[in-house]
Amino acid sequence: MTSPEILNLIGRLCVAGYFLWSVPFNLGARGHHLAEFRRIGVPGGPVLFAGGIALSLVGSVLLLYTPTAMIGALMLILFTLTADALFHRFWTYADPHEAVIHKFFLIEHIALCGGILGLAAATL
Repeated sequence: MTSPEILNLIGRLCVAGYFLWSVPFNLGARGHHLAEFRRIGVPGGPVLFAGGIALSLVGSVLLLYTPTAMIGALMLILFTLTADALFHRFWTYADPHEAVIHKFFLIEHIALCGGILGLAAATL
């Protein structure tokens, strides 16, 4: 294994580790997430929540295996951008402080998606 391959694997381990950590965390906060779906008026919250958990879990595992890294990366990007489109719409917050926090999360997650894509592209 070459140095770039080792560094790529470490990067994929870090990203996958974050999403794998988020699965039990989000399962523990299920009630909060379902309340947020209701608050923003999105029907089918339980189904979307389960889909998000599945995308995070399966995408993380696929990201770790080099031949399926791109598929896993796309799953994690789909999850991240969908969650952001639903929950980090900074322009909808009346409180300027909350708007800035959600803008920061959105921009940070866009950067995360770019990093995930770069890690996966290096496995092709």
